[in-house]
Amino acid sequence: MTTSELAEMLNSTTGLSGKDRVTTNVIRQWVRWQILPRAGAKGRARGLNPDWSRADFALRRAQRLAELRKAGIRREDALVVQAYLEWGYRDFAKVRSALLREFRKWRNQLARRKITFFEGRPFEAISAAQLRAVANQNGPLAERFAGTQFEQSKEAYAVIADAMSRSETEIPELARIIQIGLDRLDGAVAASIPAQYIAVFANSFSGLTGFESEIDNSGETIIQIASERKYREARYLIRKLRTAIHRAGAIMPDENSGSDLLKELSLLGPQITIGPWSVLGFVQALRLSVPI
Repeated sequence: MTTSELAEMLNSTTGLSGKDRVTTNVIRQWVRWQILPRAGAKGRARGLNPDWSRADFALRRAQRLAELRKAGIRREDALVVQAYLEWGYRDFAKVRSALLREFRKWRNQLARRKITFFEGRPFEAISAAQLRAVANQNGPLAERFAGTQFEQSKEAYAVIADAMSRSETEIPELARIIQIGLDRLDGAVAASIPAQYIAVFANSFSGLTGFESEIDNSGETIIQIASERKYREARYLIRKLRTAIHRAGAIMPDENSGSDLLKELSLLGPQITIGPWSVLGFVQALRLSVPI
């Protein structure tokens, strides 16, 4: 299969067209970025062009890269991080630098609107005007969650967002809020999670989107100090989560089976396992592996 034939196959299977099409240049770019193996050449009779082929795993990766292209994941840094999370990447230094740039990109988008802070005060001490400002800078809730069990309290959104920007967090209080939120999502699932796990999860929010120049335990600091082994551990956690989300869809053949939480996770899977969700989630998992 030549590069042009591979491009045509990918466009056909993913429905890419126009300026979004996979071209031979796009495939060559994937190869230069080391996220797709080169094709292998097999000799033919003298005077004839060689046969070009790729292993099955390379074709699966090409298909996934085309799907990511359709979802808007096209930049080198974004694809390097996604490739690392999904099937690995040999150049760890490049993974670290790509992750740092991607994280800063999405962190900055979250932080640029944040001008109101709790400054260590409890939620009950914040004025109504300040709470409205916090809600506005956090952005609107997706319509699909409004009025459902997935909509959380104003306190939860405000406190978690504040904890993510600060180095010091009242972990017991944050764990209490997360426990309430989990109970609302799915009481049976929440009851099966040990309290100490929820406390560890709560701690993973602390300082996550803060700036390295302002706090000691920011997400960008974690990215820079974590060892390659810690990256692998965090990657394992993320892959376990991806597998769980995928299986959630596989075990629910109709709309009347399975919990509402599993159904929602299954529907959201294609969105929350790529792009900013994937980057922030991985750094949070890295934060679990490297407590500081």
